[in-house]
Amino acid sequence: MNSQNQQQNDQIVVRNIDYIQVLRNRWKEVFLVFLLVLVVSVVVTFLMPPTYQAKCQFQIKLPKPIMGIGRSQDIVENTNITQNYIPMQYSVLTSSEVLKVVSKKLNLAAEWGMTDEMAAADLFNMIKVMPVRATDLVDVFVSGPDPKLVQNIAKAVPEAYKQDREMRENRLVELAIKSLKDVLREQEDVVNEKMMALKKLIADGTYLPTTWQNGQNRPVMTAGLEEEAYRKAMDTAMKMEKDERELTAYVQELERLPDDKLLDYVNSSDLLSAEVVGASTLRANYNEYLRMRQDREQLKAGNIGPKHPKMLALDETERLQKEKLTQGLIGLRASLKSKLELVAASRKHWDEIVETKERELKEHVMKVPMYEQASRDYDAALEQLKVLDARYKDEIARLRVPREAVDIFEYPLLPTAPSKPNVTLNLAVGAAAGLMLGIGLALLLEFMDTSVKNMEDVERALQVPVLGLIPKNTPFLHSVGAQGPEAEAYRILRTNIEFNKKGLEEIVITFVSGSAGEGKTTTLCNLAYICAQGGYATLMIDADMRRPKLHRYYQLDNEAGLASYLLEDYGLEEVVFQTPIENLYVMPAGPMPFDPSGALNSRKFSELIQEVKERFDVILVDSPPILGVSDSAVIVSEVDMTFMVVQPRKLPVKALLRQKQVIESVGGNLVGVVMNNIDINSDHQYQYYTTYYSYYSEKNTPIVNPETTDRMKIEQTGKAKELASVQSNEEDLY
Repeated sequence: MNSQNQQQNDQIVVRNIDYIQVLRNRWKEVFLVFLLVLVVSVVVTFLMPPTYQAKCQFQIKLPKPIMGIGRSQDIVENTNITQNYIPMQYSVLTSSEVLKVVSKKLNLAAEWGMTDEMAAADLFNMIKVMPVRATDLVDVFVSGPDPKLVQNIAKAVPEAYKQDREMRENRLVELAIKSLKDVLREQEDVVNEKMMALKKLIADGTYLPTTWQNGQNRPVMTAGLEEEAYRKAMDTAMKMEKDERELTAYVQELERLPDDKLLDYVNSSDLLSAEVVGASTLRANYNEYLRMRQDREQLKAGNIGPKHPKMLALDETERLQKEKLTQGLIGLRASLKSKLELVAASRKHWDEIVETKERELKEHVMKVPMYEQASRDYDAALEQLKVLDARYKDEIARLRVPREAVDIFEYPLLPTAPSKPNVTLNLAVGAAAGLMLGIGLALLLEFMDTSVKNMEDVERALQVPVLGLIPKNTPFLHSVGAQGPEAEAYRILRTNIEFNKKGLEEIVITFVSGSAGEGKTTTLCNLAYICAQGGYATLMIDADMRRPKLHRYYQLDNEAGLASYLLEDYGLEEVVFQTPIENLYVMPAGPMPFDPSGALNSRKFSELIQEVKERFDVILVDSPPILGVSDSAVIVSEVDMTFMVVQPRKLPVKALLRQKQVIESVGGNLVGVVMNNIDINSDHQYQYYTTYYSYYSEKNTPIVNPETTDRMKIEQTGKAKELASVQSNEEDLY
């Protein structure tokens, strides 16, 4: 966990350092925006007209309650007194109605040449209301160009608010008084109505209680004739209802059973009384029919067959008896249905009697309570009328008392100095805003900048190593010497190339860039100088025939050079010149040909490369921008090693990828990248270079005797010795 926290802290530190580095790299943009905003703040501040301010401090009081209820005078708050009443009044202070009162008091509409509504709108922009924290006080600030006017307005605002609020509250008071009077009149009408109802009950003597006796609390009714009649009618109706249910069930059973079972059911039922027509005849016929059945069984027991005259006579008798039973059953059903209809009609009749008796009983019970209730209602209404009348008189006296709306604690003074513009505050805000805008612009530009910014960006995008980091403003080393810290960057580059190639013998190198001005020619000259100082026979070929530069750097004639060798019959000795630096030779570009690309893309250029490799250790070929013309593509295809010179924050990543694609498409060998013009003193990613180069500063560089320097010359390679011997014999060879 500790390691994770440490890693997160390290990431935060690195991220903060990156932001700081962005600001250091873009300090010019930050400074320009800061300066611009600051200048604008200064100009605006001194162009602003002076503004004076007056302050009035007072307290807004809660309004008195409008009404009280009952003899205890419990307070009922106004409908407009809420929890947010006081904050709401802050807005009322600057409302149109209050400001129009201020305008009329000070006659501002006439002075300003406008209506009161327009003057109120202008006053709204001049007034600022601010409550005092942790108190009930409020400050009203008035700002304007005239000190006397702002003082008068600050005085008039609380007075206008007080006038407006008194007008509103008086309106509520009048409305409350009118409401009380209306309630009093309504109560008088209620008392009269209750009194008339009571008189009507008293006038009807039959309503007076005769069968009532007083209890402890309320009167209780005794059991009278009406209640006994109601109870008897209820009992009779219930008995009729029971008979009807039983008879209905019996009739339904008669309808459901077949004839053979129906006869048994009828004979055994207790419901068939003598009152039912045909019931006893039906039973007698059924018993006779059962006797005939017994006789048949006896004849069968006496072995009398079905054809015997006695048996035939018995069959005929049974048939006739069965017909009688059938007719009896039909008559019985009809008789029972008729009886059921009579019972139902009787039950309905008794239900009506019960309802009548119940209604009479209720009317009788309600007579005396109605009288007593009417009496109580009248007494209560009369008492409430007395209370309302007394309250009405009290409220009239109370509501006429004046109401205080505000209490002023600090009256406005005449301002002697303008409150605006505040020069110090404006400049501080302008400086802060300019700094923030500058930082924001720098971060925005950094975010929108798609160019590479450091060696990690280059290696991540191109997938090739950065072999050299060249400090910013590095001069030509052949003019300042190789003892300064800038030369060490090229020694590091030379060492990286040596380890990459396992030495620097017979090697052809070119430096390419996407656009002009990235420093590839300077890089080539300085690397050639360092290689020559290291004892390598070094040749620089100026293959940028469109814009040649090497001859100017070494003060050579450009009449004969690479173009002369490729297009004319010049020999190598005629186009190669030795510089004042030992082991360093130059082949100028020569006269510009009609088709530089065609001249380079020839067999003779390939032969030139092979020939100079036999005579020199290191050959450095200068080329034009690879994205501008096709010359560089031809050169890249012929040399052994290609290096891209990249200047941070100049070309986007897509341009670098395009350079790499061009190099690889022609079969070039892209070995690495040289980052040029790096500000190693300000970028934290190159602090180790700063530490090392400080060791090579002028105060730490030892003073070397020229004679000692001659004795400490670096040992030359074989080709360098050979070239030196040829030079001593033939001065005009190169």
